[in-house]
Amino acid sequence: MQEDIHYQKGMLCQDCHTSNDLHGDGFLGGTNAAAVEVECQDCHGTTKAYPWELPIGYSDEFATKEAKGKPRGVAQNLVEYLKQGHVPPKEDGYIITARGNPLPKAVKKGNKIIMHLSSGKDIELKPLKLLKEQEALTQAGLLAMDTIESHSSKMECYSCHATWAPQCYGCHVKIDYSKGKQNPDYLAASHDQDIHGMTGETKDLRKYLIDGQVTETRSYLRWEDPALAQNGEGRVSPAIPGCQTTITVIGKDGKALLQNHIFKIPNVEGAGEEGQNAIDMAPVQPHTIQKTARTCESCHASDKALGLGVGGGKLNADPSKTTIIDLMSADRKVLPQITDEQLPAIPNLKHDYSQFIDENGTQLMTVGHHWSLSAPLSKETRDKLDRRGVCLSCHKDIPKGDLAISAMAHIAKMANVKIDNKEHAGILNKILHIGAWLQMTVAAVVILVVGLLLYYFVFKKRVNKSSV
Repeated sequence: MQEDIHYQKGMLCQDCHTSNDLHGDGFLGGTNAAAVEVECQDCHGTTKAYPWELPIGYSDEFATKEAKGKPRGVAQNLVEYLKQGHVPPKEDGYIITARGNPLPKAVKKGNKIIMHLSSGKDIELKPLKLLKEQEALTQAGLLAMDTIESHSSKMECYSCHATWAPQCYGCHVKIDYSKGKQNPDYLAASHDQDIHGMTGETKDLRKYLIDGQVTETRSYLRWEDPALAQNGEGRVSPAIPGCQTTITVIGKDGKALLQNHIFKIPNVEGAGEEGQNAIDMAPVQPHTIQKTARTCESCHASDKALGLGVGGGKLNADPSKTTIIDLMSADRKVLPQITDEQLPAIPNLKHDYSQFIDENGTQLMTVGHHWSLSAPLSKETRDKLDRRGVCLSCHKDIPKGDLAISAMAHIAKMANVKIDNKEHAGILNKILHIGAWLQMTVAAVVILVVGLLLYYFVFKKRVNKSSV
């Protein structure tokens, strides 16, 4: 699979992440707000501001009011304990994270950043504002990051620059207590440490056997563009299956106590007493970053990006119904009396595992349930994102629309004009400008006429009053 560009450059985890990121700060990482303190903008900045011009807390909803709006600058000194190890020369100062701590391997040198990697290699990085000033950004990059401001203010950089993400749909867990089956208790083994710190997993696992054999399978996997959701900071982010656990429990007598059961959580994430399906889609930073971002169409013309599932959630048949493939009549009635179930029903799943919201905006499973801001995209965001079928707005009238369209289509055909992608883009751009100017002209004329009428009647009324 395509490698992350930081990895391609020779960077290791500790070259970006701080010791708090990697080893924790005394709190459970999964329950601590903003546990990861580095942001893409800490080194890359934005097209409008260098990293040291951004306020502390930029891109962080949990920043204090006092910190927001104040340029973070650069750190001239590192904390005392860092001086004990290898610390690179500070140049113009150490780059500061969104949380306000210095990055010991990243230093400012003029308008550039020098990354002193753990491997001993040095990398020169040009922030986005410098690339913009040098006119080194592509038209698409400038449009996405600079012109459309909401992309930068409301989205994570990796929503576009993560080129793929691993997606494991449907986590089918079976616990089988029949015929004396057993399984190691890995949790108990991990707690059993000797004087050397070695845990039970390195020893004889038969010591930790408990009743019930546990197996796990998947419905299907994907390695492609992920869906989009809102993460714990309220920003648009890639989302992948967190853990879509579907449980089967076989009793000691060999009979199923639960079969393909999805538990429900009452009164959470848009669900009432009936409960929300406890299968999760999780916002994530996939660490699959490339300079070339995913295409506009991969978000704006995609059912999956909206949260409606792969292929609009129509990848599989209705999973709440048992699938049996055998001899059938013309009306799909199974003829044999004895059959095997190829796909047993999953009663609580009325949609595909990849779909976590429907066209009406109803949430179908939990989404990043650790954080209150994590959720499917809001209706406002989906309305801005959704441009599916926009081609129809023009092509429903081409080639046989009104007289002007029909004439243009006929002339193009007679003149043997080839409408390639470049020509097509030029036509659309021209139509946009003509249409905008025409509508502005009409609006200006209407405003002028209304203004003259109001002036006439008001002035006439005043004249008549003065005459009386």
